[in-house]
Amino acid sequence: MDKKWVSGVGVIVLFVLLAYLFMGFARHSARMGNIVKELSGRPSGNSPGYHIVLIEQERYHPYWEMVEKGAKEAAEKYGMDIEFTGPVRNNMEEQISLLEKAIAAQVDAIIVQGLNDEKFTPVIDKAVNRGIPVITIDTDAPASRRLAYVGTDNVAAGEALGRMVVQTTGGKGKIGVIIGSELAKNQLQRLDGLRNIVKSYSGMEIVDVRSSNISHMEAIQQAADMLRFHPEIDVMVGTSSTDALGVLQASRSLKRGDLTIIGFDNQAETLDAISRGDIAATVAQQPYLMGDMAVRLLHQYFAGVQLQPRYYTGVKVLDKSNVQEGESL
Repeated sequence: MDKKWVSGVGVIVLFVLLAYLFMGFARHSARMGNIVKELSGRPSGNSPGYHIVLIEQERYHPYWEMVEKGAKEAAEKYGMDIEFTGPVRNNMEEQISLLEKAIAAQVDAIIVQGLNDEKFTPVIDKAVNRGIPVITIDTDAPASRRLAYVGTDNVAAGEALGRMVVQTTGGKGKIGVIIGSELAKNQLQRLDGLRNIVKSYSGMEIVDVRSSNISHMEAIQQAADMLRFHPEIDVMVGTSSTDALGVLQASRSLKRGDLTIIGFDNQAETLDAISRGDIAATVAQQPYLMGDMAVRLLHQYFAGVQLQPRYYTGVKVLDKSNVQEGESL
């Protein structure tokens, strides 16, 4: 009887020990599963959220800070984990490197500014081939397999610049243009749109085009050199957010108070200059809406909604009569 009792106790102890070991193994497996999920970019636990990376043209730039704000608030609304990255100074090679890193990290989706097609398109396609949807923002990469583009119709925005030149000058003038970059497609598209309007007026001529490389100091230098070389210029147009402010500073140093300046985007300094009458007008994009819409579209995509290839966010022309509206874009 004692032997049977001891044997029974032994079986119970063995069963309890096996159960304990099994539960420990299950907990360890669960922890490992969570780690794998985190490394692959998807949050662990019961959250339906996704890990998204937004690669900007230039971190801490006021324009991209507004894109961030829209994207962050949308991500919070839809339970997504969003990470922001980008070069501190405009650098296409670094943007491509960051895109490669996001692919290697197996994130769930990527939002990125479209870049040089030849170098950039294969990297977007690489992400898509690995099951990572890509949305381009601010500048498109239409030859790639990107999911959708969110941002400005840049040719139309350039045409809006052209119409403002006509409105402020009566269709007559010698025009100098500072573009943000000779390599950025959105800048070249805006220049094309501007030219589309100017060529329709015999009294208007674009006499010089130079690049600021998205640098305020470079915009000042290029504008000053242009005005010295072409003193006949009486209208200056900037196609990126820093350009008109650089032109304004150059015109002050050269005492060119007669110069008409038309800019792009709605930086606070630009709006202040319009209020004072130092800058005639600006064509403002909607960066907050771009960030918000890009994340919202990814939420819809993950829910099974088929997206359109392009979503234009529109622009608004601001002058002294409505400049206060630019603060809310």
